[in-house]
Amino acid sequence: MQWDKVKNVLIVILAAVNVFLLANLGIRIGQEQERKAALEDSVRTLAAEYGVTIADAFDLPADKSLPELSIDRSRPDEEAVAAAMLGDDAERTEQDDGTVVFEGARGTVRWAADGRVEGSFQTGADAPQDGNDALRLARRLLADWGIPIRDAQLDTDGLTATLRGSAAGLPVFNRTLTLRFDGAGGVSLDGRWSFGTPYTTVRGSGVMCSAADALLEFVSRRTAAAEIRSMEAGYRLETDSSRRLQLTPTWKIVTDFGEYLVDCDKKTVIDQKN
Repeated sequence: MQWDKVKNVLIVILAAVNVFLLANLGIRIGQEQERKAALEDSVRTLAAEYGVTIADAFDLPADKSLPELSIDRSRPDEEAVAAAMLGDDAERTEQDDGTVVFEGARGTVRWAADGRVEGSFQTGADAPQDGNDALRLARRLLADWGIPIRDAQLDTDGLTATLRGSAAGLPVFNRTLTLRFDGAGGVSLDGRWSFGTPYTTVRGSGVMCSAADALLEFVSRRTAAAEIRSMEAGYRLETDSSRRLQLTPTWKIVTDFGEYLVDCDKKTVIDQKN
């Protein structure tokens, strides 16, 4: 009988603790929502002072810390892809800036040290007639070339297909390959791509991506954009002073005038050419 009373007391105590914890959690969630709403209202007000409106459906993302990532340039992978595109008889020429040019009977491919790639060649396949044909052909060609599309997004617009890559579960906004089919069995290729697995360095401590800071920096630049519609955090592919490939934490801001990139660390708007 005594033990039953002890168990009942323990149950009541545990129930009280759970109620307290749930109440405390609810208060914290409510305070966080209030803080976020107040911050978003402040951002909207400041943006309006610069003549920029923020769409009603816009949701200010939560701040997050992202590690800076490195990725090694893989010349063997570049050469293998170029050989699959042009044939094994393609000739290779390396320029002083690290750009490698592949030339064969089918056409030409140029692969730069910063991951930029461009080319024009014959595919040996029937020309696609519409967007569905272009999507199927793009999937097959990318597989034949050895470019993985897993964890990537492939879209088409008419006879143009675009592959968008990701890293660490987040989009890499400028890691894209665009295939433009000419309707006569040829394709032109341009974009920026990388191979291998990204990794962190010992000195990498992570970068805090503050949505409000990036947004206010963007509107203060007085771009042609009149309305901000959405934003998301991710990476952009670039090279450092030693020509090493880096994945840099970056915000993408979508507006009525197009898409813009803002560096998380430097809080600067990135030139679209980069």
